[in-house]
Order: sequence, then structure tokens, then C-alpha cells
Amino acid sequence: MQMLRNNCLVFLMIGLATLADNHWSYGATSNLHTADSLFSIGRFAEADRLYQSFYQKGKKFNPNLLLKLSFLAEQANNPARSLYYLSVLAMKQPSRTLLEKMSQLATQQNLSGYEFNDLSYFLIFYRRYGGYIPILLLTLGIYVVAVMFIKVLRKERIQKRHKWTAVAYLLALLALLNVPANYESGVLKGKLVHIRAFPSAASPVVEIVGRGHKLTIIGSRDHWKRVIWKGNIVFVRDSDIWII
Repeated sequence: MQMLRNNCLVFLMIGLATLADNHWSYGATSNLHTADSLFSIGRFAEADRLYQSFYQKGKKFNPNLLLKLSFLAEQANNPARSLYYLSVLAMKQPSRTLLEKMSQLATQQNLSGYEFNDLSYFLIFYRRYGGYIPILLLTLGIYVVAVMFIKVLRKERIQKRHKWTAVAYLLALLALLNVPANYESGVLKGKLVHIRAFPSAASPVVEIVGRGHKLTIIGSRDHWKRVIWKGNIVFVRDSDIWII
């Protein structure tokens, strides 16, 4: 009897959670339709509030929503927020047109970190398709090692340059698998952000910069992000940066 009662309680809790989730989904969809209507008639401020609420509570990647949020931020003269939404979009759907748009907008506002070059495109491209590249490289590496192992069993001579090539390949694969995992980007959102030499409010201020600059994040410590700024490793408060 006790077990039956416990099972009934579990099913009841699951049912209530499902109803609550469905209610939120219906309400969120309704808000999105309302926001679209407001957007279409030019009531941008009201649409922006609803879009932001939907974005913060949303569970799925929505490129159209990100584009609208970026447009509304640009209309509200907030290039930092506009570039943040475009950067989030670029992480999932990188394209030359999008990256060029970001670079152009950043140049107009004298913001750094959005330079369009081969390296930036490769990093974004890797984050999108990175799950497939290591598998391909790992398969090739296993093939190379297997061929060398068979030669050893057959007591065939393996040239020294082939050995060094295999070692270099495995080291490069190891680096490729680990470095991008630690790579993140962020956009400064504070009006005046204090970039410090160490993760402490008492640390010397390296520079004070405005919002909108994009930084590479290489780690965290307490409530601070370890970032690269002008080639140097410095620290920024968590509350001063949007994580992309």
C-alpha cells in the first residue's frame, strides 16, 4: 500500500510538472506572437521587452529571434547588445555575410574583437562542426598507428620520419581536442569596465573601457573571468561580461 501511494505521488508530481511546462510553452508562444505583432507595426520598445523575456526563458536556438533582438538593440542605439546577439548567432550559424556585418558595425563604434579574418572564421567554424573533425582525425590516426603496428609484427622496417610524423600527428590531435574546449568569447556589458591585472577589486586597473568590446575568455577564478586583452592576460568581473 505504501509503495502504491508513493507511485501515485510520483505520477502526480510528473503530471503537474508536465502541465506547468505546457502552460509556460503556451504562454511563451503567445508572448512571441504578440511581440511579432508589435514588431510589425513599429512598436519596437514593447516588442523588445517581450523578445528579451522569451530569449531568456527559451530553450531552443532561434536565429530569427536573435536577428530581431540585434536589430532592436541597434535601433535603440545599443551596439554592444546588438553585437552580442549577432555573436551568439555566429557561434551556431557562422557565415561570411554575418561576420562582415559584425566587423562593420564594430568598426563604426570603435569596438575591438570583431575583426574578420581567417582565424576568427576558423574558430567559429570549428565550434560548429568541431564534433566531426576530431572523429575524422582520430580515425585517420588509428589507421596510421595500426599500419605501423602491423609492420612491427611483421618485423618490417619503419622509417624514422614516419615515426616522427605519427608522433607529431597525435600531439596535434591532442591539442586540437583540448584547446577549443577551453575557448570562450564574451562581450563587455558594463558602461565602464575596469580591466584588472589580478582577480581582485584591490588589484591595479590596467584599463577602463566601455561596453561592446569582445574578448577571448580562457578561464575563471572566483567571480572573475581570465581574458585576453591587447595580447595580455587580465581579469574582468563576471557581472561585466556577457558569455557567448
